[in-house]
Amino acid sequence: MSPLDRLALLWERAAVARRWRETEGARRLVAGQWGRTLRRPLTWTSVYAVLLIVLGYGLLDRPLAFWLKAHIDGEFEGFWKTVTTLGLGGVWMIPSGLLAAAIMLAWLAAPLREVRARLARTAWVPGFVFLSVAVSGLLNTLVKVLVGRTRPRALFDDGIYGFVPFTHAYLTNSFPSGHSQTAFAAMTALTLVFPRYDVAFMAVAVLVAASRVLTTVHFLSDAVTGAWLGMVVTVILHRLLARRGIDVRLRFERDRTLSE
Repeated sequence: MSPLDRLALLWERAAVARRWRETEGARRLVAGQWGRTLRRPLTWTSVYAVLLIVLGYGLLDRPLAFWLKAHIDGEFEGFWKTVTTLGLGGVWMIPSGLLAAAIMLAWLAAPLREVRARLARTAWVPGFVFLSVAVSGLLNTLVKVLVGRTRPRALFDDGIYGFVPFTHAYLTNSFPSGHSQTAFAAMTALTLVFPRYDVAFMAVAVLVAASRVLTTVHFLSDAVTGAWLGMVVTVILHRLLARRGIDVRLRFERDRTLSE
């Protein structure tokens, strides 16, 4: 390496070190906020969601919807329309409800008290998934009717962007996104049941919520609100069950082995 190259390298390193020192204040701020978020996740998640919802409605929703309408099509759009089916309530409520009912029937038929107690605890696992999707879904539907936000299609076809409260028509029930709410409720519930696979579950939820925006069925703020609602309701339900001594987490032998 020539002396000139060495001098240039030293200059670059010095510049990087200087920039790193200059960002010390910002790094401390981010680290402190991250710590506060970990201590009170529901509170700060709600704050972030509200900020993103307000920013989305005021600045992002319309230009993003028009851009996606112009650029998302063909097989790429078809992929997202397939992903979005994972946000249908029946996909999660039917199997979890049937499984909970089957376990309860086994509980009724079980002759031994120990077996009945074990089945009763087990029934809460699919029951928790069912309740998470159902309760958040009911709240989501209520908000849809009360708010009455118009869908992107009304913006594309007629330039309408606003609210028609107390309606239940398809074009005026955009807020919040029901698919996003369902996906985040189901995936948050499964994360609490099987925490080992939390990243995979939450990735599915994010993909479903993204699919609603990318296919221009919902605005960005609709998806964020639905995701927040599904997640928060599920966490609150989990806390209420925990206070009653009901543990929905499944623990396998391999998990106990890894923790030893």
